[in-house]
Amino acid sequence: MKQRWFRLLPVMMIAFIIGFMDRTNVGFAIPTMGGELGLTSSILGFASGVLFVGYGIAQPICGWIADRGYGKPMIALMMVLWGIAEISQSAVHTAPQLVAVRFAIGLFEGGIFPTFLLFVKNWFAPSERARANGVWQLCYPLAALLSGPIAGYILQFGSWRTLFIIEGIFPILWVAVWLWGVADSPRNAKWLDAGERERILERIAQETRARALQSGPQVAASFGSQIRRPSILIFMASILLWNVGFLGFVIWLPSVIHQQPGLSSATTGWLSAIPYGFAMLVMPVLTYWSDRTLERRLLCAIPLAIAGIALAVGGITYASNAFAVNMALLVVAGAMLYGSQPVLWSIATELLPQEVAGALTGTINGVGVIGAFAGPYIVGYVRSLTNSFSSGLLAMGVSLVATSALLLLITEVSRPRRATRSKSVALQAESGGH
Repeated sequence: MKQRWFRLLPVMMIAFIIGFMDRTNVGFAIPTMGGELGLTSSILGFASGVLFVGYGIAQPICGWIADRGYGKPMIALMMVLWGIAEISQSAVHTAPQLVAVRFAIGLFEGGIFPTFLLFVKNWFAPSERARANGVWQLCYPLAALLSGPIAGYILQFGSWRTLFIIEGIFPILWVAVWLWGVADSPRNAKWLDAGERERILERIAQETRARALQSGPQVAASFGSQIRRPSILIFMASILLWNVGFLGFVIWLPSVIHQQPGLSSATTGWLSAIPYGFAMLVMPVLTYWSDRTLERRLLCAIPLAIAGIALAVGGITYASNAFAVNMALLVVAGAMLYGSQPVLWSIATELLPQEVAGALTGTINGVGVIGAFAGPYIVGYVRSLTNSFSSGLLAMGVSLVATSALLLLITEVSRPRRATRSKSVALQAESGGH
């Protein structure tokens, strides 16, 4: 069953790395683009955040399409469209043009996240999903780790327009690999032999039945019934607050670091990569223990609380701290925030029934992108008012601590009874791990 891990997930991961870089590279362009176009921090924050409005609008629709088995061709088309939109971002000259292009990029990228979570649900058993999410969601710290130095060197030898052109070509080129390397489910994967297909499907069915017996009576698997469940509503609110910190951090981190006098664009890029490098160390540890113990809430809530406290402390003390102390706080926040992300989204794969998982994931993340819009905008707005990022860091920190508190209320994904855990471990041993 290794092709799931070494073919499917890496192709997904690289596709998302490309999308993530195209969404967030504006953070590296802001210091020079803002001055050249005469845009304030508030306007730049709004333009950065409006991408996620388009992203949110697209998610429920694309999730619905993915539920019907068309995720693979849909994502191929979306990659071509967002690549074209990214390249067109290099031609903007006014604030309205920038806002329109950013909205279009979000609209075309919106389907990728709910589709990928559905792929994980289709391909992996419950006891594997945190690690499976951890593999493709390595894209977040890995993309951030790569995008800083790449953007820094492009900006050193070119301009912000060059940055958008070069990075807009990537998704168009990756379409061919995507069409070769993925399938919506094991049933549709021509590159699996019949025996391997049956083993995958049987393991998923066995563990799903075991978890259903442990969970007790089930709510009808319709979109309307599921969206009214308290646990779904709490998770939706959690994602909204989490996005305030998550996207605010990634969009404004280069600008926060760039405040330090004497830093070049390349140095800023390398320093911006450090928190994500540590996240890549934290992520496999959290996903391994989450799958081993089937504990989702604590292994997500505790790291998010630590990230929130680090950002809040940084917001309160930033002006008086040495640069090394501020970098240490940003590293702790980034490592915990990004390192815990696969565990967070493994909660969704366990809460949602198979029949409407894509549409519900898209709706949850679609509502959540209100926070993705608010995070960059809030930080940019308070920066315009105060000429400081301190209040923005504090706001992101508070939102992450609140996220942690909400996640602890979702009792449906609390650690299963010992018998259920033992059965999952036995199934994993029987299948030979990955």
